[in-house]
Amino acid sequence: MISSPRVSFQQVRKTWQQVTALQNFSLDIATGELVALVGSSGCGKSTLLRMLAGLESPTRGEILINGEPVTGVGQASGMVFQEPRLFPWLRVIDNVILGLANSPLGRAEKRQRARSMLDRVQLAGFADALPAQLSGGMAQRVAIARSLVARPQILMLDEPFGALDALTRHTLQQALLHIHQHEGTTTLLVTHDVEEAVALADRVVVLSPRPGQIRDVVSLALPHPRQRDDAAFTAACRHIRDLITTF
Repeated sequence: MISSPRVSFQQVRKTWQQVTALQNFSLDIATGELVALVGSSGCGKSTLLRMLAGLESPTRGEILINGEPVTGVGQASGMVFQEPRLFPWLRVIDNVILGLANSPLGRAEKRQRARSMLDRVQLAGFADALPAQLSGGMAQRVAIARSLVARPQILMLDEPFGALDALTRHTLQQALLHIHQHEGTTTLLVTHDVEEAVALADRVVVLSPRPGQIRDVVSLALPHPRQRDDAAFTAACRHIRDLITTF
């Protein structure tokens, strides 16, 4: 058990009409931990993120952030989706500044913080570009910068690299790991890519098919950067795939 977890799911159940998406989901996540959620489609991974973000409510059970129940959308978390969801008429820096919409900071300080975050995601030279001038990977970096610029306690990522080619995906995985190590933000990553989960996460939570329940939690003590051709890395991937595909 984690002492004073940043996030705590406690016997969470989610039902729509007659369909139970999740049941008996309990998990504590430590401050600064990177946890990946994997499992077959429809097992409730994205629903967990939406409930943690306050966009939906559990049918039963409770979700806590710093010991306090999540009762709606707050400023404690940032979300990155599979699509960057940038406003095409706004320049890159202004898209990032949107992440500070509810901040009391002045305009100049908001722009300074946005530029600093763009530098963190290696896009300092594109602050004045429009989204149409960016590649898919660059646009997703902007989305990550926008989610982190307000310095949230929790970063949630829902298949953030799933639509990208393999090389760009690998590059952004390493960028995410670098940012996570620098910022220390508690991170919850939903992915179908088992290698991605093993490359990035401190723990991988494997969910059963719907209704989603925890089948196993795999702790990864492999040092970073993780070598994907290493025997221990390959064994971890094989173990997790077996957990996902064995019914």
